[in-house]
Amino acid sequence: MFLYILYNIFFVPAFRLAFFLGRFFNKKMKEGYEKRQNQWELISQKMKEIDPKRKRIAFHASSVGEWEQAAPIIDRLKEINPDLFIIASFFSPSGYNFVKNYANIDLKIYLPLDSLSNAKRFFGLIKPNLWVISKFDVWINHLKIAAKMNIPVINTSATLSENSGRDKGLAGRLNAYAYQYFSWIYPISEDDKKRFLKIYPQEKQLIVTGDTRFDQVFLRGEKAKKKNILPIFADNSGIKFIGGSIWQADEKRLFPALLVLLKKYDSLKLVLVPHEIKEHYLKEIEDFFVNFDCQRFTKFSLSGSCTSRIAIIDTIGMLAALYAQTDIAYVGGSFTTGVHNTMEPAIFGNPVIFGSVYQNSFEAMELMKLGSAFSCANSAQMQEVLEKLITDQTYRKQIGENAKSLIINNIGASEKIIQQLIKNYDFISEYHTN
Repeated sequence: MFLYILYNIFFVPAFRLAFFLGRFFNKKMKEGYEKRQNQWELISQKMKEIDPKRKRIAFHASSVGEWEQAAPIIDRLKEINPDLFIIASFFSPSGYNFVKNYANIDLKIYLPLDSLSNAKRFFGLIKPNLWVISKFDVWINHLKIAAKMNIPVINTSATLSENSGRDKGLAGRLNAYAYQYFSWIYPISEDDKKRFLKIYPQEKQLIVTGDTRFDQVFLRGEKAKKKNILPIFADNSGIKFIGGSIWQADEKRLFPALLVLLKKYDSLKLVLVPHEIKEHYLKEIEDFFVNFDCQRFTKFSLSGSCTSRIAIIDTIGMLAALYAQTDIAYVGGSFTTGVHNTMEPAIFGNPVIFGSVYQNSFEAMELMKLGSAFSCANSAQMQEVLEKLITDQTYRKQIGENAKSLIINNIGASEKIIQQLIKNYDFISEYHTN
C-alpha cells in the first residue's frame, strides 16, 4: 500500500508531466496526448447510442504486438455473439493507427493516462462487463477502479520472462499489489506460470493457454497465401533475404555482413524493410549500398517488380506478404527494445536471425531451441550464419520447415481462452434482444 501511495504522489504526476512536455519534441507523444484530451466526448456520445443492456467487453493492447494477441480472441467472440459491444483501447499511436476499420471493433480509443480520476471517468463511461488486458501494460489505478466497480479483469497471453524485473525488488512488490486485482491470468507457458506465482499466488486462477499470436500469425499466413501478390523481384531466382522492421542499430551490424555477401554471391537478393519510413533513413540505406542500384517499392511497383538486387520497402503493412516470398529473414528490434515478431517469417519456412535482445520473445527462444533461429551479436556472426544458410540449401529448408512446424503445433490458444471465458462468464454467449 505504501508503494501504491508513492506511485500516485510521485510517478503519476511525473509521468503526466513528461507526456505533456514530450509532445513538443516527439510526434507520437503529441498524437497520443492530444487524442486522449479530445476523446472523452466521443466515448460519452458513443456509449449513449447503445442499449444499456447490451453486453460490453473492453480489450487493452499497449501496441501492435499486444493487439495481434487480442485480435483472434475478439474475432472468435464476435462469431459466438455478434451482439457483443467490443471496445479496444491502446497506449501507443503505433497500435492505435495500425488497427484501421477493423470490423469487429465497435469503439477504438486510447487508454487514458493512469490516475484515479481518469480511471473512474473511463470505466464510468464504458461500463464494461469484462476488461481484457493483452500480454501486459498493467496500470494500477485502472485495475483498482475496475475492481471497485466489480468489473472482472483478465490477462491473456501473459508473459513474465526469466530476466524480467517485474517480479523483483520494488517493481515486484508494486506489481504484486497491482496483480491482485486480476480475476484470471492466462500465461503462455508453464515457466511463465511459475514466475507469475511470485506476484500472483493464486495457482487455480493461473491457467496456461498458450500464446494467441500463434493463431493470428497462422491466419495471416493463410490469407497472404491466397492473395494475388505482385512478385517483389522481376527475376525470382536466387536466394532472397529480408530484413524485417530493421532499426538503425540493426543496420550497423547487419549491413556490413550483407555487403560482403552481395559481392560474394551473385544469386543473393535483399528486401529491406526499415522500422521507420523516413526519407533520411531511406537515403542512408541507398548510400550504404550505393553500388547495387537500390529500388524503392513505391517507385518500382508502379510499373512492375524490382529489377535490381535490392528492394527497399518504403510503405507499411506488407511484412507478411513479403515473408511469403523470401528464404531467410532477419527480424529487427533486437539491439534496442527487443526483437519484433519472429513468428511471421517462421510460418513461411524462413530461418530467422536476430540480435542479442530476444528474451522478450517466447517464440524466439523456442525457435532457437529448435535450431531454426540464430542470435548474432555482431557483423562477423551474422555473416557466418548467413553464409551457411545461403550455401546449404538442404540445411536451410529443413530448419525453415522446423520453424513453420513450431507455429502450427502451437495454434489453439484463442479457443482455450474462449472456452474459459464462456465457462466463467455466462453473458458471453447470451444474445441481447431489443
